[in-house]
Amino acid sequence: MRWDRRRAQTARQLTDFDSSVNMVRALGRFLRGRDHRAMSIGPGSVRLADALSALPGSLRRRMFRWTGALQGIPLHAVSQVDADDISYWATQQYPAGQYPALLIGSASGAAVHLAAALRAPYLPQTTLVAIRDRLTHPDDPVGAMRAVAPLATQVARRNPDLAVYHMHDPAQDRPMLEAMAYLRLKRLRLGRTYERFIEERLEPGGTLILLESTRDWRVRTLADRAYFQFGCLGGVSEDEYHDSGDRITDYLAREGSPYRRWEPPQPDTRRPEAEWGFDPALRSDVQRLAARRGYRLRRMVTVEPQQLSPLVADLYRWWYHERGLPANRLLAESYVQWDPLWVLRRAVVPFWLRFNMRASYDSLRRYLDGTEPYDEIHVNLFSQGLWSPGVVPTNQWRELASSRAERWGGLIGVDEAAYPADVGSSLRYQPAYRSLPDHHSLPPALQVEDIDRFLSTAPVGRYPVDWM
Repeated sequence: MRWDRRRAQTARQLTDFDSSVNMVRALGRFLRGRDHRAMSIGPGSVRLADALSALPGSLRRRMFRWTGALQGIPLHAVSQVDADDISYWATQQYPAGQYPALLIGSASGAAVHLAAALRAPYLPQTTLVAIRDRLTHPDDPVGAMRAVAPLATQVARRNPDLAVYHMHDPAQDRPMLEAMAYLRLKRLRLGRTYERFIEERLEPGGTLILLESTRDWRVRTLADRAYFQFGCLGGVSEDEYHDSGDRITDYLAREGSPYRRWEPPQPDTRRPEAEWGFDPALRSDVQRLAARRGYRLRRMVTVEPQQLSPLVADLYRWWYHERGLPANRLLAESYVQWDPLWVLRRAVVPFWLRFNMRASYDSLRRYLDGTEPYDEIHVNLFSQGLWSPGVVPTNQWRELASSRAERWGGLIGVDEAAYPADVGSSLRYQPAYRSLPDHHSLPPALQVEDIDRFLSTAPVGRYPVDWM
């Protein structure tokens, strides 16, 4: 990929650990025959990962905070955030040529593997820009909202195609919030850059697949198309964010916070969830473009982003059987630690975990209890830097994998002593996937019609997914 000033400048505004950014990077590299080591920003190195994770716990915690400080853009740069630049960055990740299908919409790690199987690019509706903020306290949501509201409003005013969400989660994002604030930017219209990319790169008569998560969240309106969201999908329920109980009191005490409960601003409406939710305003633009250009339009609709994981896992298993390959090994990847290249090279079945929390654990458990047993179950876990409420310990993940596997089940690419502050985890996951046995050539692309064929054989109601 040749150096491009506009792309490089925009990349510095985007946050490297964002789900949508990692979907685009992983698929862009996959379509070039490359892997997603270290979230596509560094080397995959077990030696370096282990050295980092061997540091004292207090230093590892500070490293997560330092990472946040480095990822945040300075306040004066907020005025330079431009929706069209972000779209340009996304489209420039993909190699030249035309594609039979294209995915657009909500982020989902399961959709990474769906797109890879189809050899299709993905265009995100939502991306994350972080701004430096060392003055507000993570447990003071009202103070954080007031401090950042002028900036969120400025970005919304300058970008009429965007809804801007200041998302503030002092549970799982706490180390980052000690140094930054999150602005999640959600596209309401395709815009000229996305439209041009689709028109030039989608084959005549090709298929547009809309990924739609209908999950919403209570928010406080700051201005036109600008909102404050307290909390997010993770280990704390939406109600618990807004009505702190004993568990939150204990958590804040462990963290040494001067607060013993959260008192967020009073919400005034519900909106699509900041990171994962789909804003249906975008659908109208996609429908108009599809009708004008003669593209086929398909929609894949879930409530929660995690709900796509069982369908994609079983689709891969069916696909491997169709190709005469063994389909007896499962790889559970968490958050953005995915790698579509090595999943296909090793012919493992991918199951995406949204995070390392109880809801994701329960999703994997239900899937394993309701499917034909796997011979091997490999689980990799993302680390966010602290014992947030709802984090599932490694021994429970290991026991789940080992008890459901016919031959072997356990964790790979995880420093269990350092988790969930395993600061080297982003450097270690890709070598772990690569080290799995067996090597296969990349298969021919899956066809959209193959999804229809697969679902025609599935029991009615097996998947909480509407494919229309």
